[in-house]
Amino acid sequence: MKKAGSIIQKGIIYTLIVLMSGVLILATIELGYYLVKSVIESEFALINLDQLMDLFGVFMLVLIGIELLDTIKVYLKENVVHVEVVVLVAIIAVARKVVVLKIELIDGVTIIGIAFIIVALSVAYYFIKKAGLMVYSFDEKAAAKITGKDEETT
Repeated sequence: MKKAGSIIQKGIIYTLIVLMSGVLILATIELGYYLVKSVIESEFALINLDQLMDLFGVFMLVLIGIELLDTIKVYLKENVVHVEVVVLVAIIAVARKVVVLKIELIDGVTIIGIAFIIVALSVAYYFIKKAGLMVYSFDEKAAAKITGKDEETT
């Protein structure tokens, strides 16, 4: 029964990798199309600020997708989730939100909240890097193998 669950889990992970790859390919094509369209429609090949911010937003969205794909691949290979990568994806996602945010339309409390999230994620990332390799595993043997600890100490 445990083997069937493992086979189903691997099938789901492979499906996620294929789907995420497809989404990333489409997003990259969309980014290229939007960039060319913006340059062609602009005066003197200069993109206006709003279009540029939208381009940065799509670009960062592709980066988030790449990091998520990397996380899925690592999970497939090692059966662990690297907490550092998950926090990094969160930082990139918040940075993307800040880049595309129209600050003049946002109230002060929301801005303070976003600032708090940025500080919290930055502090978390700092401590994770300082602590070294940090993983979360559903399989204790895999975590022990990755962290270098034997099964008795986990």
